[in-house]
Amino acid sequence: MKRRSVLGIIAAASVGSAALEPLARLLDGPGGKDLAGVGIAEVQAVEAAADLYTRMDLAHGGSMAAAMARGSLGWAIELLDRPMTTPIRERLSSAIGLLADRLGWAIYDAGDTAKAAKVLTLALDTSARGADRDLRAHVMLDLSTVVTDSGRPSEGVEILRLALGDERISSAERANLHAVAARHCAAAHDRPTGLRHIDLAEEALTRPQPASSPDWARRITVSPGHHDSALGLALFALEEDTRARERLTSAVARLDTGRTRTGLRCRTRLAILHMRAGDRETGERQARRAVQDAVGVRSRRISSDLQMMMAGARAHGMSGLADELSHAMAQETTISADA
Repeated sequence: MKRRSVLGIIAAASVGSAALEPLARLLDGPGGKDLAGVGIAEVQAVEAAADLYTRMDLAHGGSMAAAMARGSLGWAIELLDRPMTTPIRERLSSAIGLLADRLGWAIYDAGDTAKAAKVLTLALDTSARGADRDLRAHVMLDLSTVVTDSGRPSEGVEILRLALGDERISSAERANLHAVAARHCAAAHDRPTGLRHIDLAEEALTRPQPASSPDWARRITVSPGHHDSALGLALFALEEDTRARERLTSAVARLDTGRTRTGLRCRTRLAILHMRAGDRETGERQARRAVQDAVGVRSRRISSDLQMMMAGARAHGMSGLADELSHAMAQETTISADA
């Protein structure tokens, strides 16, 4: 997407009306030709695929999940050309939107931000045709992160402002959007606005939560420790060290075992915060645990976080630890490449 038109494309996709390249072509898949009707069985198959790849992606990183999700998504997209009732089409749109979101996020996690932005925009356009407003907002959150990490944090904040304009999203997802907006503001060097988003996130968490949530939200947004992690990452970026340490400590204690990457993102920052506060022993313990937990995780973001942690160790007089752990990481990478 060209930079000058990215927000316009995203705005159109957010209401399901973007003029986009067909997803089947983007994925190099065939167009749908079978005109048989679509029923609940096909929708449930897409939902099951999305759930499987969500769990895989959250635990281990994107490359394996992306390879498997691509074929399923190509098949799912073909279903949209078949006849079906309106309720089935809405549910199918949400299922495909979630599956495309997971594929786009996996592509981003593997380091291809340009391709990720395209797939996530298509995920947004599809999810906007469904009834799950939290899913639509969450796809926009993921898209905003890709845009921000591509060097355009102000545009990332604008995407989240567009998402926050939907009064139908839950307070849990609203808190999530504000927390990530705060992190984007830190990247844009707008600390006052970032702190305001922190306040709004914490305020949203005091409101009543929905009695039930979709499966994807129970794995991500409303899972134990998620909001602590989102707020902790934002507070770290805003250099609110004490509050960040409290939130991140709570996150690593509460996150499910399947949230490997999120736990690593929290732990690497906790290591830096403890080192910065002069607690070298706790900082070293967190750093060692992070390197240990990262074995087998293939993620560009986690690799970057680990490098940030090593730089933090060196900056606080712990070069020996940084060299030791860097060597251990290099050995593990070599073994994995040879396997």
